[in-house]
Amino acid sequence: MNKPMNLDNVITKNATTGTTISEVDIDVIKRVLAGDDDAFEIIMRRHNQRLYRIARSILKDDHEAMDAVQDAYIKAYYQLDKFMGPDGFASWLSRIVSNEALMRLRQSHRINYTLDDPMHNDYDEPVFDTQPIDTLAAEQLRHLLEKAIDQLPVGNRCVYMMRAVQQLSTRETAQSLDVSEEVIKTRYLRAKRLLQKIFEKHIEKTGLILHEFAGYRCDAIVLNVMDRLKKSTN
Repeated sequence: MNKPMNLDNVITKNATTGTTISEVDIDVIKRVLAGDDDAFEIIMRRHNQRLYRIARSILKDDHEAMDAVQDAYIKAYYQLDKFMGPDGFASWLSRIVSNEALMRLRQSHRINYTLDDPMHNDYDEPVFDTQPIDTLAAEQLRHLLEKAIDQLPVGNRCVYMMRAVQQLSTRETAQSLDVSEEVIKTRYLRAKRLLQKIFEKHIEKTGLILHEFAGYRCDAIVLNVMDRLKKSTN
């Protein structure tokens, strides 16, 4: 990677906007820009779960989502010296991932999906097992919730995952998806209404473990990206 003339300028321009960039991210960005490619692994492990959940909410396929995150990381690596904010590093990465996932969705459906378009008409009211919800084991409940969320229209689904599951603020979600806060509020409300009311009291208990990202998935993405970067820089 070509090192910028002044690494501090990259960080200063973000700091002056008033947005939050963690000290850890600042330090690691500087190390990668200075030529320490191995430091990029720290970036991936810090942001993997958030980015995977964004990709998964758009693509509805675990393996496709992992591929999208990997390709997004490669793009982020080569664009890192262009990062200037203004919305923070995590939001910058999130936009790259959401754009990558949407591109894959457009290619597979041959439809021009964007997250700021009106809702697409590819939604059917979810049909669920009539088994009493309170009798379900935690794993069954999680599977049922994931299935329900997967049936939401893509724009609502992505917003719901970021707000309810990843627990990002309205502002953070808007920055990550590059849409207005009003759009986020509208889609989040509609997503909650589309999900059956029977799930509402269970969301807080299980929401944080939906589309859980850890262990082999995290390691697989890190190893694949680092291998691709090493091959491309040799």
